[in-house]
Amino acid sequence: MVERREPYREAVGATVRGLRLARGWTLRDLSQASGISVPYLSEIERGRKDPSGAVLAQLAAAFDLALGALLCEIGRAVDASNAPGEAPSVRQELRSALEGLPDDDVAEVARFAHYLQWRREHDGG
Repeated sequence: MVERREPYREAVGATVRGLRLARGWTLRDLSQASGISVPYLSEIERGRKDPSGAVLAQLAAAFDLALGALLCEIGRAVDASNAPGEAPSVRQELRSALEGLPDDDVAEVARFAHYLQWRREHDGG
């Protein structure tokens, strides 16, 4: 049986692993900082789990990042993983990631998106 490629899960895993390794943390260190079990973190990093919005918020807090910043990093990883000619589905994945988040977190992501739009307009690109 051929395993179906999951660009979103792979992007989440690569992003979490990259942030963890950049800090010199073990999975146990991240587990202690986030309150998420080591086995579940391992599954996330290997692209086998689809973490909920609440779990993404816990990870963002552990990395001392705004949730919107973490989601942007994941979005970049999704974009990078798309093969040439493959339509990016970042917007769909973002909508999925936002499901179940408290309104305050969704508002934070919206503010960050507005900021990015403003910056693009004022930077001329």
